[in-house]
Amino acid sequence: MVTKVILFFSIMIAPLWASVTYSVSSEKVANAQTMLFELQSDETFSKAYVAYLGVRYPFYLHPSKADVFYALVPTGYYVKPKKKNAVIVTIVHGEKHYVSVPIMIVKGTYKSERLKVVSSCAKISKKNRARIKRENYEAKKIYHTFTKNSYITEPFLRPMESKITSAFGTKRVFNGVLKSYHSGTDFRAAVGTPLMAANAGKVVLVKNRFFAGNSVIIDHGQGIYTGYYHMSQFKVKKGDMVERGEVIGLAGATGRVTGPHLHFAVHVAGVGVDPMQFLEIINVLY
Repeated sequence: MVTKVILFFSIMIAPLWASVTYSVSSEKVANAQTMLFELQSDETFSKAYVAYLGVRYPFYLHPSKADVFYALVPTGYYVKPKKKNAVIVTIVHGEKHYVSVPIMIVKGTYKSERLKVVSSCAKISKKNRARIKRENYEAKKIYHTFTKNSYITEPFLRPMESKITSAFGTKRVFNGVLKSYHSGTDFRAAVGTPLMAANAGKVVLVKNRFFAGNSVIIDHGQGIYTGYYHMSQFKVKKGDMVERGEVIGLAGATGRVTGPHLHFAVHVAGVGVDPMQFLEIINVLY
């Protein structure tokens, strides 16, 4: 096995069989982080995917390398530290080939914080609990909707250039009652600050929600979604196609917040992941 470095990621390369090699961004991953697998073959295969934690993640044609394919493989926030194999499966001439890649899942170094919000948001009424349930179902349905083609042709941008005020994964306790974890990255943003689409895609949600306030979700294709929350104003509507860097709304303080900011979220194949780590991983492709 040969080890090399691409940006900040160690790449482990090994043969599947005589004409195929694979690589993985790291054989150690924290909960809520994303791995990048690459696959190269001298033969044509009819199907290839990574089987990991009970889910199959397909390989797609690499955007900048000829005859190379890639797969993005997320690890959920609540996955416990353990050693777990990821299995690369390739079908060539009707025959399946397998290789197991040992992955060490480690505990992410996520902080804890206690927040105080207005009691109307801390103590959720029966009516609002029903609303939250509907909104969670709607979001889950979106994140598990698969768009075969990718809209992405360039590296991802941050949605704004500002100080990160709350990192992804922070355990949060509201008024000593509500417990959760921070499912995105917060950027400092005064009300009215323009917010940009991190990459090209289709707007699939423009809506006010209980926790997230005024929210925009963009489908970038192939299971990748970005979310932008707590806006004061929308600049897009559902169904719009947006370009990388296009202004999609203005920052605000809607929803359950302690002040104005942008909450930026990323989902990969239905799994919420660390947005900043995801941007580093996927931008290796471009």
